[in-house]
Amino acid sequence: MIADLTFGDADPRGVRVARFVPRTNIPLSAACLVANGLRETLRDLLGEPCELGIGEPAAIGPQAWATLSRDAYCFVTPGRQTDTVLVVPESAARALVMRAFGEQAGATAGPLSTLELAAVERIAARCASAFDSLCAQRHGSAQRVGRADLPACVAFFDVRISAPISIELGIGIVRDLPDPAPIGRLPPAALARVPVTVRAEFASGTIDVATLLALAPGDIIALETQVGAAGSLKIADRSFASGSGGVQAGRYSFEVRTLAQSVEARS
Repeated sequence: MIADLTFGDADPRGVRVARFVPRTNIPLSAACLVANGLRETLRDLLGEPCELGIGEPAAIGPQAWATLSRDAYCFVTPGRQTDTVLVVPESAARALVMRAFGEQAGATAGPLSTLELAAVERIAARCASAFDSLCAQRHGSAQRVGRADLPACVAFFDVRISAPISIELGIGIVRDLPDPAPIGRLPPAALARVPVTVRAEFASGTIDVATLLALAPGDIIALETQVGAAGSLKIADRSFASGSGGVQAGRYSFEVRTLAQSVEARS
């Protein structure tokens, strides 16, 4: 599981406790594509360009989802990769209806009428095409569902529209997206001229911290490797070969005797 480091609320001393929370694998780029699709759809429906911002997708649990979807109209769009839920708070639904019917803000209040609710459902159906980047392939149009039939969501992000009307919509994701496959592997030839630092190690041992701190010039440390034992050719902390050391043309050298098993397997 991949997690993010976050900080809770400050205690009376002003200290915020660090904690790890699950991270969703919904990429921000997919959320941006959804937001762009919603902007274009709402521009066509409202007749004016829309200005909006988005929140980063976050992993959520059942309690958070219950809070986010409470007192909202929810529209489920089924898909091959995942299902999405468009969460339209009552205030946003009212603002959309008033804009669609040319009414002034605050002109009416209370639950939406059957006609008004039908208008919101049509708007949600038009917005479903924006979820293609998440669904991969939609298996139907957006359908309004009640709380009893509302599927649980594992991730959520919000889309905040500031013009021509000020509303906030939520996007719930029912199933995490599958981990993306590797883009590809570089052929060995592409790395042929990449320099790497190698290190020959002929002896090793351990000492206690007290001895380490007390070292002085002239001290002799007895290592645990016996004289004549094979050395290791290493890159970082990984051994690539074993062999013996010597001198050639005035420089230290290393004669390879055996390769590490992982290197032999790739040869």
